[in-house]
Amino acid sequence: MMTETTLLGMDERAGKVSRRRFLAGSVTLLAAGLTAGPTAIQAACAAQGASLVPPSPAQQKQVGAEAARQVLQKYKQVTDGRLRHFQELGSRLVSALPAPDRNWDFTFHVLEDKTVNAFAVPGGNMFLFTGLYKVMSTDDALAAVTGHEMAHVYRQHWAKSYAAENRRDVAIDVGAVLSGHLLHGLILGDLASHALARSYSRHDEDEADAYGLTDLVAAGYNPQGMVQLFTSLEKVAGDGRDPLGGAWFSDHPLTPDRIHRTEVRIARYGDRKFPPMTPLNYGQLSS
Repeated sequence: MMTETTLLGMDERAGKVSRRRFLAGSVTLLAAGLTAGPTAIQAACAAQGASLVPPSPAQQKQVGAEAARQVLQKYKQVTDGRLRHFQELGSRLVSALPAPDRNWDFTFHVLEDKTVNAFAVPGGNMFLFTGLYKVMSTDDALAAVTGHEMAHVYRQHWAKSYAAENRRDVAIDVGAVLSGHLLHGLILGDLASHALARSYSRHDEDEADAYGLTDLVAAGYNPQGMVQLFTSLEKVAGDGRDPLGGAWFSDHPLTPDRIHRTEVRIARYGDRKFPPMTPLNYGQLSS
């Protein structure tokens, strides 16, 4: 079974590939197309200079599909009422998005694991661990974390982080891409066991919060669900060293003003009335 450590990325201190190096190496392959040969990959690196063109939506979907396949090989999928509930909630959020942002392969999966976390891979596959599902007390909080992760997909944060890598780092890892056996073993295979874009900047996290909140409201949920999400997970995570509760915040740091910014965004809706938050009975869904 994949451990939390592998979800969060390889440990650079242990001499393995860091998330930043991993991203730098695999973008050379994606920018040239997954089926391109060594010459095309090298040409793409040389032509783009210090900044590479982000992988296209089609490429993101292709990588995401492979990543999803790898993830689903490692975890047991939940197929009962919890999955149906999550799929219905996800579909509601997708339907509320502007048309251009719906053009992704949004698919919702529930994984049996105690880790308090959720993540989306490029292209739209969304994974929710039962460990996180259990601590969500309302549909609105669950919709908040789902909308946040979906925003990372349609805002293409993963692809943009690739493009931001400098040419030096890319060149270092071109050898790994071209070595043959590493093509699937390191680049594509580890796309599934990593969170792919876990090294999001604070700007990307804030943007995902903002877009996720907008979608939350558009879908008819109470925006206080996002505040509830943060406060609930903060209690579970404690000081961040808890191996269970700390997982989501390890990937999505709770900066001191993150809740405050969310509250400010909610306040901009003025006197608008929102529906009451809907209690989530996890035990009933899993029975």
